[in-house]
Amino acid sequence: MLGKQFIELDRDRDGVTDHVAIPVFNQFLHPNHPLGWIRKLDVAIDGKSVPPERMAFVVRDQWIAFEHLASITDIWWYMHEEARIVIKGPPIPAGEHQVTCTFAVSLHVHTPNIDRDDCWPSLEQTITATLIAGTL
Repeated sequence: MLGKQFIELDRDRDGVTDHVAIPVFNQFLHPNHPLGWIRKLDVAIDGKSVPPERMAFVVRDQWIAFEHLASITDIWWYMHEEARIVIKGPPIPAGEHQVTCTFAVSLHVHTPNIDRDDCWPSLEQTITATLIAGTL
């Protein structure tokens, strides 16, 4: 499940928004897994794909670049826990925006391990929501 509003961040504290966060809550059927269980994560805003090199997955203030997400074995994302997909770049224009997140998660069920070699099939789950940017 996605949150309702984009969160603007000023990471370098210069008074200008330089990152935008999308709240995402763990609602998967088998909820407690290491982050490496997520094999792929695609994000689109208003139908435009966000390049993975501009994004990080943040859970409990731990920032993980998208290219490393599938290798993380020691950070777990728990049921109903909020994480954020943080996107580097300027703020999203004010108003409503359609956000689509597509997760590919491993069907490897032995949760203490991750499928480093992609031997197991993945299950894709797409979640969409209308998020608000700025003040309406």
